[in-house]
Formats: sequence, structure tokens, C-alpha cells
Amino acid sequence: MWLNHYLLIRHTPNGRKYPFLDCWGLVIEFYRRELGIELDDYTDFSIQDGYEKERSCFYEIEPPHYEFGDVIAFFRHGLIFHVAVYLGRGEMLHTGLNRHCRVEKIKSMQFVETKIYRHTNLPKRKNET
Repeated sequence: MWLNHYLLIRHTPNGRKYPFLDCWGLVIEFYRRELGIELDDYTDFSIQDGYEKERSCFYEIEPPHYEFGDVIAFFRHGLIFHVAVYLGRGEMLHTGLNRHCRVEKIKSMQFVETKIYRHTNLPKRKNET
């Protein structure tokens, strides 16, 4: 099953080499492997810097129009600090400190603000116009 590839990931701060990835490293791996889209790694920047630099390639999606592969961004006090990949049915794929990669419900995360973004090159699904 394709998901098993991701469940082997061990969270590693600034990790960019499979299977040692941080949350942005997971998004990079997912986009490359599942969607054929290359993203910058931003290992020399904070997650906030990477978010600002990568925003031109993404646009915000309003509920309930989320699709497989959209990026979930989590904010506290207006600053991004975590990202995940939307899988559908309210579930996300993510990794965090001291945890392996896993699938969880988005609502299980207790954050002030959540935004969902779609990459400009994300393949359109059959039900999209």
C-alpha cells in the first residue's frame, strides 16, 4: 500500500532525506512521489521564511472544497509552525516531534488557525471543472 512508505518516516528536525523528515520534508516527499511536483527544501530558513517564499505557488482553498494533496498549514499567533498533507475524509498525513509519521483527523489538532492550500500545479480531479 502506498501509505506504508510514509508511515516509516521518523521525524527529524530539518530532515530532508527519506526516511528522516520533518513536516515540510514530508510534504516535499509526498509531492515528489505522489504528485510529481518538486518543492524547495528551505533547510536554511525557518518554517515561516519557507512559507513566505513558497506562497506564490499555492492558493488558499475554502471549505468544503479540500482535495487529496492539499497542504494544511497550522498557525499560532499568526505564525505558521506546522504543515501536513490532506488525504480526504477530514484526515491528514503528518509528522511531529518525537513521533513517526501518521494519519490523524485534522480536528484532532488544537491550533488557533488552520488554512488549506492547493499547489498551482496540482492535477485536477475528475469532479473539478
